[in-house]
Amino acid sequence: MADDPTPEAKPSPVRKILLFLVFALVAVGAGGAAAYTQRDQIAPLLGEEGAEAAADPEEAIEFGAFAEMEGVVINPRETAGQRYLMVKVGVEAAEEATLDRLNTLSPVARDAVLTILAEQTVSELSDVTRRDSIKADILDAFNRILGEDGPVTRVYFTQFVLQ
Repeated sequence: MADDPTPEAKPSPVRKILLFLVFALVAVGAGGAAAYTQRDQIAPLLGEEGAEAAADPEEAIEFGAFAEMEGVVINPRETAGQRYLMVKVGVEAAEEATLDRLNTLSPVARDAVLTILAEQTVSELSDVTRRDSIKADILDAFNRILGEDGPVTRVYFTQFVLQ
């Protein structure tokens, strides 16, 4: 039997370039992923300070005094009492005296929170992008209540359960 001499198929130049590009992308992606996930271990090798040491102290958040209101339960608008929201509101102020005054006025402050939250629909309350505007409304209400005895600087939702 005679062997048929068949020429071996050589990869085309385009195929070589594509294979090289795929290999390069995989290598760069793997290196980037490793650098991202291991940046704390890699930073000393590169002569960089740790992430915490590199943080600008001027950008650190300054906190004041904190207080937390008792849990508030409301029925959202348009639910006919079939749904409810339970929320705890944390309050921050620069001075403890502001929080003491807000505590003295807690029936009025709680009523303001109840009113603001009860005006919202379930879809509005479940939309996390709207929570900052709801917090801003509560902050404004607290500062109106406090008047000269304020201001409250931040409002937090420390618990937010929508059923």
